[in-house]
Amino acid sequence: MGGIALVNTQRNLTWNLWFITWLGLIAGLFAQPFYEYVVYFSAIQVVIFLSIEQFKLTAFPVQVRIAYLAWVALGTYVPYLSILMLITTIGLTANVFFGYCPLARTLYLLPINRNEPLSIDLVKRVFQSPPVKGRFELLPPVVN
Repeated sequence: MGGIALVNTQRNLTWNLWFITWLGLIAGLFAQPFYEYVVYFSAIQVVIFLSIEQFKLTAFPVQVRIAYLAWVALGTYVPYLSILMLITTIGLTANVFFGYCPLARTLYLLPINRNEPLSIDLVKRVFQSPPVKGRFELLPPVVN
């Protein structure tokens, strides 16, 4: 029973952290200085999830937060890459409200995160798998 409570607590923490980040992104659409707070808050998320995952950089939740931090830092501080912030606002909206995280699905395709060879079928299954709370579940391979 305690394990279920821990999982629910971590899911709630995860959703709350993403929701706060999303609020920062929405604020940034109206006043770009808020994007800096999104970068800082994303760095805090990296530290939190490194701690939760016992400082394993290969843990998938840590990979997602590091990639997200890099994405928002580039979009905030590199001239002409501010379009990344609009893309992340759309992607995080899909994650927070529908359980579909495009970044996590993209990272799943890295060799360290998958158990089968990269193929068109795998890419289709990764991006067409239905949204879920937490880590997405990959559709099974099509058997002919």
